[in-house]
Amino acid sequence: MDNNIGIVFIHGAGLNCSIWDDLIKEINIPTLAIDFPNKKPDSKAIDVLTFDDYVSAATNQIKNWKKDHFIIVAHSIGTFVGLKVADHFKNELRGFVALGSVIPINGNSFVSSLPFPQKLIMPIILRLFGTKPPQKSIESELCNDLTAEQTSKIVNEFTPESKALYRTKINFNLPDTNRLYIKLENDKSMPSTFQDKMAKNLNAEKIITIDSGHLPMMSKAKQLAAILSDFVTEIVQDEKTTNR
Repeated sequence: MDNNIGIVFIHGAGLNCSIWDDLIKEINIPTLAIDFPNKKPDSKAIDVLTFDDYVSAATNQIKNWKKDHFIIVAHSIGTFVGLKVADHFKNELRGFVALGSVIPINGNSFVSSLPFPQKLIMPIILRLFGTKPPQKSIESELCNDLTAEQTSKIVNEFTPESKALYRTKINFNLPDTNRLYIKLENDKSMPSTFQDKMAKNLNAEKIITIDSGHLPMMSKAKQLAAILSDFVTEIVQDEKTTNR
């Protein structure tokens, strides 16, 4: 077995693959940072996209990468896409990392998986205001521990997503693989106790906590890189031991 494992990064809502840039510089592992579809600033008719369009876009980018073995690192709502993408790569997948993520019970959507009262408020917000929050909300919930320059980048590059990403109910059967949940202790959009519940939904073998806001790939790049590198190293060592 080829133990040259890569990492596939899947970003969260409104963001793009460049959020991983600082992290990738710290990792000596082949990486692929995928982008959701329709990410151009002048994109229109975003709501014509279905949830399957998101999954297909990610799946195609991974297929074009042509990596034999990899782990998926999925952030926030991107985990919904990651869980479905994993179905397409049962032979290649060596691990799954949920980073400050909502993990649904089968048959639930992102919205229906949120804690009370967010699960009641979110549908109203989506209907009235769409999927791009006001600038102040982006700054306070996503950028609370970022530099001014990083905050400006997130605010200026934030793009709306299809409402289908939030509303689609999914079923998934994650392959029997290594599972890690990374809790974000200072995440203003997701309470720590809720993240504990999400880690349980993932059946995570290990939970690691970072003192970070919602975007640790930017605020804690070195620390996150070390965690992911150790995770990959453990997988490689376990496979070498198994194959002796």
